[in-house]
Amino acid sequence: MTYCPQCGAKSLENEKYCVICGSQLPMNIEERTQHEHKGFNKWWLAPLLSVVLVLLLGIGLHFYLEYTKDQARAAYEEGTEYALDGQFSQAKEQFELALQYHPNNNAAEQGSKFMSVAIEVHEQIQSIDSLVEEEAYQQALNLTKEAEERLSPYNGEVINYLLSEIVKKREQVKTLQIESRLAQGPSIDELKMLLWQVESIETDKATELASTMKERIVNYTFTNASESLQENQFTEALAIVDDGLRYVPENERLSSLKSTIESQKLAFENNQRQRTEQALSQFELEQEQNANDAIELVNIEVDPDEFGDVVVKGKVKSIATVPIYSVSVEYNLLNEDDEVVLENQTIVVPEDLFPEETGTFEYTHYDVTEEVTVEINKISWFLENQ
Repeated sequence: MTYCPQCGAKSLENEKYCVICGSQLPMNIEERTQHEHKGFNKWWLAPLLSVVLVLLLGIGLHFYLEYTKDQARAAYEEGTEYALDGQFSQAKEQFELALQYHPNNNAAEQGSKFMSVAIEVHEQIQSIDSLVEEEAYQQALNLTKEAEERLSPYNGEVINYLLSEIVKKREQVKTLQIESRLAQGPSIDELKMLLWQVESIETDKATELASTMKERIVNYTFTNASESLQENQFTEALAIVDDGLRYVPENERLSSLKSTIESQKLAFENNQRQRTEQALSQFELEQEQNANDAIELVNIEVDPDEFGDVVVKGKVKSIATVPIYSVSVEYNLLNEDDEVVLENQTIVVPEDLFPEETGTFEYTHYDVTEEVTVEINKISWFLENQ
């Protein structure tokens, strides 16, 4: 058997060229026989090495890809943690790093894009403070609306975080806007509108403002309704009280005043129907039915409140032997020369007083500008079955 001296492939004696490698075969047959099979065919060496090289490259590529995936995953997870913590710039850097390791990482790409939006929105929220300092409240509110609209296409925990920040900032701006408006001395109608607005804000400052506004509405309502009551304008007085109760529905002063108006309205109508003497005062009627005074004045004082308005308040005690109701106090305000500046009547709360029970009264005068003292003119009441 003869062989090719170049590649070791078998050859026939009459062949001049190797059919495997194409080399020219020696003419001397002995030169071809001395290369008889030595245990390895060199022709397969190159393909074998190629296979080994490809295999090694494949293994290396596999490990490299796994490494980049791990790095991309770690960068993405760290970016997510930064985002949830509100550190949007650091989050964007990590998402971009994840894209460097894994360019086709769609989640990292979307995260990077959204972080750009989040950074802009966060900067908008921070810029609101400067607008508030300039008292540009409406512009600040418009900015919160724009920021909210920027986030509308998105959802998730980061969105919820940003939206909560926007809501907090909006409530802060609204509260400061209302507080600024109150400092300008709004009318009672404007005050009622502001109360509706402030009650929709869930902050401690808004609650404090609402309490102050309600107190002013109660004082205003009480004063105007009492004035109508003194003129026997019962329907008008009830309408004023009902309007006030829309804003402070559980206020004891207004509820008691409403009951008093209704009671006095009924008594007035009964008196009209019975054609009783109109000139007879309520105090004289009480003396006829109760030999002793039914009411004892415990104390009365007049002082300005925090707004500079004159407030008359005091306490009375029932010393009657039967329950009485609809107690009213008439008093005069005197100047330094003991001249009567103003005559007024107010209602005692609660409406019904049992023996030995006490009641209080309070009235705010908005039109008194000088220092005054107070003196009781008359205390009137109704008895049961009257």
